[in-house]
Amino acid sequence: MKKSLLKIEGVSAIEKSSQKHINGGMLIPDLCGGGCFSLYFCRTDCSDGDQCAVPDGTGGACFGTIQGGQCCI
Repeated sequence: MKKSLLKIEGVSAIEKSSQKHINGGMLIPDLCGGGCFSLYFCRTDCSDGDQCAVPDGTGGACFGTIQGGQCCI
């Protein structure tokens, strides 16, 4: 299996010395993406410049600031 992976174009093995610096875990894709949203949560009076959040679709949140009445990530 290892040899077949090394034959794939653009794939190379990581040296053992470099592997020691990897802190395991799963790569989480950026679910926020960016943009401005009209439906959002805020903790204050929801004025321009205040912090806000929008759901990311997985139970988490994407944080941004209120600009022009929208939450911009």
